[in-house]
Amino acid sequence: MHPSQYAILNMKNYFEIAEEYAILEKQYANFTLNFWIDMVIYPAFLVLSLVFLGQSIGVFTVMSIHKTVTKWQEYIRYLILKQEIHEWRAVVQSIGGPFISTNDTAYQSYVYADGMQRLLGSFLSKESSKCL
Repeated sequence: MHPSQYAILNMKNYFEIAEEYAILEKQYANFTLNFWIDMVIYPAFLVLSLVFLGQSIGVFTVMSIHKTVTKWQEYIRYLILKQEIHEWRAVVQSIGGPFISTNDTAYQSYVYADGMQRLLGSFLSKESSKCL
């Protein structure tokens, strides 16, 4: 099976994935100061203070660890979705798409979701006609 056929036949809800990607892209597309503080500097400070200063683990420490882990999970999910959207782009462009356009780059993932949805519909209608 060709990789583009696999991407199309995966039968995902492309628009839900595009929505999730758009939300995460707003948070993680640019490395802001808050990104570095929340995901690198403060966790390093926390570990150093726990190990070298012998501070005890309290409620606020646990909440901070939870926040850091959650942010890292979201960031990794963003990177995975970014790669998936890139694959959609390659598939849609390989057949001459995209078929709609947008002036706002924040919504570009929806353009590729539309192309993938159209390809899936086209592929399924061809498959069902072959069965007859």
